[in-house]
Parts: sequence; C-alpha cells; structure tokens
Amino acid sequence: MTTPPPSTRERYAAYADRIADVSPSYAAWARSLDDDLVALLDTVPPTQRQPELVFAVARGLGADPSDPAALRALGQEARPALVAALATATVQANDPRRLGPLVPVVAALAAAVARPLGLVDVGAAASLCSFPDRVTLDLRVHDGHSGARSELVRMHTAPAGPSLRLTADAWGTVPSPSAAAIRVAGRVALDPHPVDLRIPGAFERLVQAVPPEATDRTALMREAARVTLAEPPVRITGRVPDDLDRALDALPADCEPVVLTAGTLVYVPGADRQRFVDRVTERGVHWVALERTGILAGVASTLPDGIDPADPACFATVSLDGVALAVCDAFGTATRWFRDPSL
Repeated sequence: MTTPPPSTRERYAAYADRIADVSPSYAAWARSLDDDLVALLDTVPPTQRQPELVFAVARGLGADPSDPAALRALGQEARPALVAALATATVQANDPRRLGPLVPVVAALAAAVARPLGLVDVGAAASLCSFPDRVTLDLRVHDGHSGARSELVRMHTAPAGPSLRLTADAWGTVPSPSAAAIRVAGRVALDPHPVDLRIPGAFERLVQAVPPEATDRTALMREAARVTLAEPPVRITGRVPDDLDRALDALPADCEPVVLTAGTLVYVPGADRQRFVDRVTERGVHWVALERTGILAGVASTLPDGIDPADPACFATVSLDGVALAVCDAFGTATRWFRDPSL
C-alpha cells in the first residue's frame, strides 16, 4: 500500500521540529499555522508549500520573522497577495553546505574516469553548489554513531584560487580521501529562474530564504558566491526533464558528463521526477544526488534496512547513478556512509 504524502500541517510540524535548534523564529512560524492558513497553503501546488519558500515570500511581503503571529496575520490581511506570490515563487536558499556529502562522491568519480568532468547543476539557482572541485573538505570522522571519538580527515583540497572551506561530521564506511584534484572542463547551471549574482540586490534576495538566526550560513553563502562569480557556469533557463538534453549538450565535447542535483527534485512533480531519472539513464551520464529520502523510488530501493525517512539524521540520501551511498541531515553537515563510492 502506498503511503499518502504528509498533510500541510504535518509537513510544517516536522519542519518545526527539524529547525527548532537552528531557528526558533522559523519553528514558531511553522507551528503557528491555523486552519485558515493551512487552507490557503493547500490552494497552491505542493511544490510551492515548502516552508522556507513560504517564509521567504512572507518576508518579501513584509512579515517580521521575530513575530510568531506575523505569518498568520499575513494570511488574513494580505491573502490575495500571498497566494499570488506563492504561485510563482522561485526562492531557493542554495545552501553550499550540501556540497559536503557530494565532494567525496565527485572526487571518487573523477578518479575513476580518464576525462575531466563536465558538471550540469540541475536547479542551480545561484550556482552555490556548482563547484565541488573548489571545496576544501575536512571530515570529523567519528568512531561509532555515539561520536565518542573523532579524527579530522582532509578529504579534498581545492586548487589555488577562490574556494570554499567546509567541515562536516561523518560515520560508517567513510570514503577514502582524494589523492588528486577534481578536474572540471565545464559547468552548466540549469534552472527555471537562474540567479545572476552580478545583478545588484540578487544576493540579498537569495538569502531571504535563510532563517534570520543563521548568520553563519549567510556568511558561507557569501563565500560561495565569490567562488561562483570567479568561475561562472553557463546559465540555461529551463526545467527538467524537458531541458536536460539542452544542458548536457552545452558541455564541452571532450568531458565526462555528470549531472548534479542537491535538494532539487523535491520541487519537480512526481511524474517528471521519474522522467528525469529515466532520461539520465538513457543518456548514459553519471548522476550525483543529495535528495530527500524516499522521493526517488529507485534510489530508496537500494537503501539498507532500518533507514527511517522521518528521522532527521536520514532526511536526505546521497547517491551515485541511482545507488544510495549514505544518508544525512537536511543540510549535509552530518553523514552516515554505508557504501564507498570508489568501490
């Protein structure tokens, strides 16, 4: 029997529990939903009900996140404006921390192929997750899930030039450190509304989706913005699966195509999501993903027993070519590995 999707109220309650330690203000907003606000959110497509998307729109309309009642008041006092804004909203926080679990996978893939990689970042937004090769990544590798002992391991070193430094936690069958730089021949950013950070005010609009307490996250996004501005991708306005071929065909000829998705496919309707997976397979290109656990049936079938999608520690699944390698929290800051991508 197919499990029905969570209701809007259940979705926001789960989000509140997940975000409470990071952002009390967003947790309070998520818990403030009354029947009227739930009914309003149920009038917009499911992909437009993501809490951080809704909250970013609310802030853009003047709601103060420090006021727990402000979201509910906006739904009552500016209902038409809120519904109209949600119908077309494309706000994405584009959190570069999600590169943490992806860098070891991309590094293992780069070591296994002869040609430099050609990266297609699907749902790229501002391309803050488009440069795994320019991340210096340290993992705190824990001995057992209790985390009683840990060792800091340098997994990948970025080349000279603008780069991002990340530190994350890891358990289990942690991948081997990369012995060589990740060679990248080209980058393509595919998004329905790609964000050009060269436009004044673009970065400020982007971070409206970030909880106001998360000042460290905003600072990291600013560092990531410097990297992508120094080495900008080819931007293509389009959606998957319809425009995937166009994005892949924009890569240089002599490269190994790799499709990246990082928290993107939850915004793609279910039927199109499977069409995307099918098209990646038909094109015979590699696919590195960090997506919500359970939304991809094929990937979910490769998870080991005992993975609970409702567990915040298993919020997302890291996969290579449709095979699950690890599970992690929503932001990729703590990952439990059960397969080494280099094997």
